[in-house]
Amino acid sequence: MGCHDKRKTNTRIIREGIIMKKWVLGIVTGVVLLLLSINAYAIDVGFGAEVDDGDMELDLSIDWSREVGPWQTNIEFDFVTEENDGEEEENLTYFNLKQNYEKTDKMYFLGLVQVDNDKYRSKYKTRTVIGAGFGYKVYRSERIKVSNEYSVAYLESDSSEAIIRNSTWITYKIADKLSATNKFLYESGNDSYTRNEFNLDYQLADNITVGISWRMIDEGFQDRDTKSINFGIKF
Repeated sequence: MGCHDKRKTNTRIIREGIIMKKWVLGIVTGVVLLLLSINAYAIDVGFGAEVDDGDMELDLSIDWSREVGPWQTNIEFDFVTEENDGEEEENLTYFNLKQNYEKTDKMYFLGLVQVDNDKYRSKYKTRTVIGAGFGYKVYRSERIKVSNEYSVAYLESDSSEAIIRNSTWITYKIADKLSATNKFLYESGNDSYTRNEFNLDYQLADNITVGISWRMIDEGFQDRDTKSINFGIKF
């Protein structure tokens, strides 16, 4: 490929990246406005960034939850983009909707829909999971909360298959204004899928936090991790 063709290709990639970011930002803005219009909710909006020797990574996350009687709805949205010397190397969008029904103080049923799109995933781009199962509140105290969930799901990617999911959520209040959260997910299938997300947050004010996060995803044929410094707002 000649220099002229290479410049045209790079220009096209950058232009497509800008269009994609504007499209994602528009959807996120619409989703936030819709969620804010619903009464009796809790929402966390986080912004993360990392700049290192020509690399720039941006991370946007939204975590929305609402409880009505025994029903609890949780929506997670993540968008991660990374550039190296002006060229995009990562573009990941993640959406997770989970509906819980509390059967007892300890046990609950759940249904879920998860969609993630990775522009640079080597085997396929979009991964969709629809499933149902149950969860158990393993431990609860003022400082520590542990939950474990099991579910059977249908996976649509480059093929269709049934999978088993196991996830563990741990929240630890280290001090009055310092807390740590870890979310772990494992899925069995033709390609195993492991996702782990760790957050360490410090409360600057009643509804403002600053912290660090580390996310690892291993899909068997491909793995990646992102680290960022986050600024969060709670509504």
